[in-house]
Amino acid sequence: MGDKLKSLGGLAFGVAGVICVLAIPVIFFYGVVWAAKNMLEPLVVAGWIALALDVLVLLPLSIFKGLRGFAGGAIFISSYIFGAITWLLSFVLTWALWGGWAVVIGILLFGGAVVPFALLATLFKGMWEPFFSVLILFVLTFGSRIAGIAIVGSGDR
Repeated sequence: MGDKLKSLGGLAFGVAGVICVLAIPVIFFYGVVWAAKNMLEPLVVAGWIALALDVLVLLPLSIFKGLRGFAGGAIFISSYIFGAITWLLSFVLTWALWGGWAVVIGILLFGGAVVPFALLATLFKGMWEPFFSVLILFVLTFGSRIAGIAIVGSGDR
C-alpha cells in the first residue's frame, strides 16, 4: 500500500510538473499577444528613427577612423530594434494566418522559426506587402548587424 501511495504521489508530482511546464508558454503567449497589440506600433516608430539615425548620422560618422567603433557599435545595437520588429510582426502574421499551432512550433524551434513561418504564410496567401515587409526587415536586421561589425573591425586596423 505504501509503494502504491508513493508511486501515486510521484505520478501526481509529475502531472503537476507537466502542467507547470505547459503553463509557461501560455503565459508567454499572452505576454506576446499583449506586446503585439500595444508595442508593435511604437516599436515600428523606434525602428524608423533608428534607421534614420543609422543612415543620416552613423554611416557618415564611420568615415572618421576614430569614430568607427562608436558608429559601428551603435549600428550593431540598432539591429536588435530591427530584429524585435521582425520577430513581433512575424509572430502576429503567423498567428493571424496559420494560427497558434504554427506559432508554437516556431517558438519551439528556438523562437526564430516564426519569421520563416510568417514568410511562408504570407507567400501562400499571396499577401505580398507583408511578405516583403518581413523580408526587408529580416535583411535589415542582419545587414545592420554585419555592417556594424565590419565598421568596428575596420576601425581597429
